[in-house]
Amino acid sequence: MSQPPCPDAEMYLAVLSHLPHAVIVVDAAGALLFSNAPAQALLPGGVAGLGGCGEPSSYQVLDGHHRALAGADLPLNRLLGGQCLQDEELLLVASAPACTHWITATGRPLAGPGQAAALLVLQDISAAKQQEANLLQQAFHDTLTGLPNRDLFMDRLGHALARTHDQPQVLMALLFIDLDRFKVINDNLGHQVGDDLLIEIAARLRSQLRPDVTIARLGGDEFAVLLEDMATSSTAIDLAEQIQAAIAQPLLLQQQEVYVEASIGIALGPAAYKSASDWLRDADVAMYQIKDNPSHAWHVFDNSLRVQQDLRLRTEIDLRQALMSNELRLHYQPIVMLNTEEICGFEALVRWQHPTRGLLLPGEFIHIAEATGLIIPLGWWVLAEACRQMQAWTLAFPAMANFTVSVNMSSKQFSQQNLVERIQQILAETGFSANRLKIEITEGVLIDHSDSIIDTLEQIKALGIKLLVDDFGTGYSSLSYLHRFPFDCLKIDRSFIENADQDFEKLEILQSVVRLAWNLGLDVVAEGVETTRHHAQLKALRCELGQGYLFSRPLAPTAIEAMMAEKIAQRLDPAPVTQAS
Repeated sequence: MSQPPCPDAEMYLAVLSHLPHAVIVVDAAGALLFSNAPAQALLPGGVAGLGGCGEPSSYQVLDGHHRALAGADLPLNRLLGGQCLQDEELLLVASAPACTHWITATGRPLAGPGQAAALLVLQDISAAKQQEANLLQQAFHDTLTGLPNRDLFMDRLGHALARTHDQPQVLMALLFIDLDRFKVINDNLGHQVGDDLLIEIAARLRSQLRPDVTIARLGGDEFAVLLEDMATSSTAIDLAEQIQAAIAQPLLLQQQEVYVEASIGIALGPAAYKSASDWLRDADVAMYQIKDNPSHAWHVFDNSLRVQQDLRLRTEIDLRQALMSNELRLHYQPIVMLNTEEICGFEALVRWQHPTRGLLLPGEFIHIAEATGLIIPLGWWVLAEACRQMQAWTLAFPAMANFTVSVNMSSKQFSQQNLVERIQQILAETGFSANRLKIEITEGVLIDHSDSIIDTLEQIKALGIKLLVDDFGTGYSSLSYLHRFPFDCLKIDRSFIENADQDFEKLEILQSVVRLAWNLGLDVVAEGVETTRHHAQLKALRCELGQGYLFSRPLAPTAIEAMMAEKIAQRLDPAPVTQAS
């Protein structure tokens, strides 16, 4: 370093040495004239790596895109060439000792007499860059699994779509992955087990995918995969099956063995799409095909599904209107005593009198009501209307004074805190007797709520209401449910009734179910009684109650009233008895 040019130079040098930033001054040849202590600490080996003179440096300078700089692009050479620098971000990568620093470079050429030709100030911004990286990580990655989140995934989809401008023939696939029964595990085993499950699933997905494949957690139990540069569409199908098999393997979480499966929707692209959201939507639509028909673990989107999705959306909008416009109807299917064939009650079944599509059966809208939450107001309407109608018939037809009515309640209704109070309110408003109301619950409700539902069921039963298990035998743990929950009756699913008179195995199951119900003190209702042979077989098995087309289809209220009026007329005016000659 040259001697100070003036008496005050030592003071200036002392000030510069105490600055927090690195200060460097070089002459026209790039030789170092001055560097303060921060500069010497930051630049092991001198200033040659920045473009100055001296021994080869042990560090390399990279630009903001991590491209190595050399020659005229180095910051000191640019200053000596007459350029100015203002807060330009650079990366210093040192090899001995190995370390990396983000810096900003600010400098200018020095004009006028004297040896100094350029001044460069370097500020170490590594801490700020790390904080920025942390914020970006939080903004674009899922905090639980570390996977890219929905925002980052949508950005990646956008880049994939942009590639089609230059490569229109490129083949990609988007996989939408939804875990089955995750809510059950989360609710019954606790959120910590649910979190551990998601972390493990993320790890399994990573293990099945190449490093260049984008995988994201979209939220909840939904994941997505972007598979680029495929040779054929079968690559996506093979991967879906591979992922499904990996997820289906048992997980040991907090000393409990847990099983989950995945539904995977596949949308091939990207040429067919103009937006990332459309692409993701179609993969989601394909996934819901599996939810509705779980015969496969994956489904590939085609244009017919978009038509179905449009109809689904239209149905949802219309159903919301239907609840406000009194378009719902109840039909009532008689339940008979099998020994006498006398009616003892009804099952209330909802219908929708659509203004343009006519009378819609539950299969055309109940699944949409379940998916959207509309099943809650719909379910309460069904219960209130069934109680109101039965009370009106009781007053009009005294012969119906002991008839019961069975009403289905959904899993989502059982999620409501005021369920028991709401039932009490409906009974009070309609005047219908609680002991004539039967509430039917599918095994799916019990699976969704498990132990948390027992207290609710006990409260409902305390009101005098009867509890039925609907579609018995089609769920996971039917026998355990009958022992654990306070049921009064079970309804045997129609699949056990069909061909029971010809299928010995079905007949054995049917006999076992009826015998079990008798041992537990439960009534039995057989659904789907359609032939006289079904009727005879059930009577022989001592099954008390039945319903089905053999006795009656579901009837509109006017048809029920006509039937009851006819019965009354027959009793008042019986047909004359013909005397034998």
